[in-house]
Amino acid sequence: MIKTLSIVLVILGMLALISALKSSISLYRRDRRPSTFSFVPVMLGFVLGYMIYASFLALKSEIIIIEFIVSVVFFGGGIFCVMIFSVVSQSMERIAFAEFQQRHNEAHDPLTGLPNRRFLISTISQHIVDYNANLQRFAVFIIDINNFNNLNEVFSHQKGDVLLAQFSARLKEFVDEDVFLARSSGNRFTLLLTNPENTNISAYIENIQSYLDHPLTINDHDMNLTNTVGVALYPEHGSNAEEILKRAEISMYSAKRIQAPYAIYEPSASTHFYDQSELAAMLHNAIATMDFELYFQPVMNVHNPHQTTFEALIRWTLGDGYSVRPDDFIPIAEQTNAIKQISHWVLETTVAQLAVWQKQSITPQVQVNISVKDLEDENLEPYLAGLIKKYAINPAQLTLELTETSMMLNPAKARVVLDKIKKLGVYLSIDDFGTGFSSLSILSNMPIDEIKIDRSFVTDLLYSSNHEAIVRSTIYLAHSLDCRVVAEGVETEALGQYLMSIGCDKIQGYWYGRPMNLAQTDAWLNESLQISSKVANQN
Repeated sequence: MIKTLSIVLVILGMLALISALKSSISLYRRDRRPSTFSFVPVMLGFVLGYMIYASFLALKSEIIIIEFIVSVVFFGGGIFCVMIFSVVSQSMERIAFAEFQQRHNEAHDPLTGLPNRRFLISTISQHIVDYNANLQRFAVFIIDINNFNNLNEVFSHQKGDVLLAQFSARLKEFVDEDVFLARSSGNRFTLLLTNPENTNISAYIENIQSYLDHPLTINDHDMNLTNTVGVALYPEHGSNAEEILKRAEISMYSAKRIQAPYAIYEPSASTHFYDQSELAAMLHNAIATMDFELYFQPVMNVHNPHQTTFEALIRWTLGDGYSVRPDDFIPIAEQTNAIKQISHWVLETTVAQLAVWQKQSITPQVQVNISVKDLEDENLEPYLAGLIKKYAINPAQLTLELTETSMMLNPAKARVVLDKIKKLGVYLSIDDFGTGFSSLSILSNMPIDEIKIDRSFVTDLLYSSNHEAIVRSTIYLAHSLDCRVVAEGVETEALGQYLMSIGCDKIQGYWYGRPMNLAQTDAWLNESLQISSKVANQN
């Protein structure tokens, strides 16, 4: 009886240790470190010892009490060892999981779950190594959400994060499993496409933007987030990961400058690309000497063609003849609180030019953009009143344009400032209408004379029933509020004629006239006056 029990105990101990040995090997396969496998020799020693002792007992005709005690000790020791290993194994698994989670968090964006910039750089570098082995080319696409900072200002960063999560989810739905997708910065996503020679890049980008061109919802607002894409190719456009990313970013900014949906990198673009810190330093010097220039873009008055209207557009021309777009340097000026000086320069230059034209018996209206920071400036109205008095112009010749976003930040304060400006006799216009998500109740309480429909709704008006409905509704809304309507971005005669047919009051875009410097504007005015004079004489 004792012999049978002793053998059973030894066999059970052996089975327990063999099970522990299997667990140890399984753990090592998941976490291949020597420290993880260090317990296996101990397990192996117990297994061999048990096998030898079991064989010894099996050969004996009978077992004495001391041998039974030894077998019990062996069994108890084995069970104790298994228990210790179980605790150690679980601890190691928890440590391994924690380390895995840490590595995952270090390489992934917590908001979207996508790989972050660090992981992106590593992946691009690996693709470069793979190219050296199999010559597999790849393309880097940077997708930048337009005007996303405005959303954060209006709805808060928390709500902006909700939109980013929705946008990234839609991107994940679009891309195939073999396409690497990452969130490379705040409102910027990057994807890697292998073998770009097998893909029509233009069509691929159009498909992405078409898929993303559906409203996202936040605070019961349906919003279309537009985006701009920049593309760089390896090995044509760079030799390392940072260089490829930089050039994809350059192409993205190039697309924004020409208001195109996307651009593929061109070497000539690099000579005109400056990062934020470079532009900030250059802007500081430009403000010291007010090294800016005003351009004037004519606006067609549909119902009063003899009334000349311009929009004043600031230009910053660098020494190499390259102009920095306002979209690139105005945000920097706002961040550095230099916008007040720039706005004052634009206003005084415009008013002074109106006075010059007035002496020539020319009385155009001029629209001037003001910043969200200007609405926070309590001295804006007194400064404007001083200019009007100093240059003795008719205030009705001046229109100030402000964005929906600037009003939404503090509607009550904006109303006070705009009421004061309105009393001066200056007209007020909402620029980029449709992109700032303003409340109709707020809009109806503002002293607004004019609404400018954003170009994103105008350019594809003839091909998008949704945008056509938006434009028609906006015209009806504006007229109901006794406001004029201006359509921006009108590039073709067909589009211009259609907008006029549905009641648009003013047309602005390359179809009617491009921005001109002062000399070109004077020539344009003289030519217009001569034509008007000939028509009057014929009548």
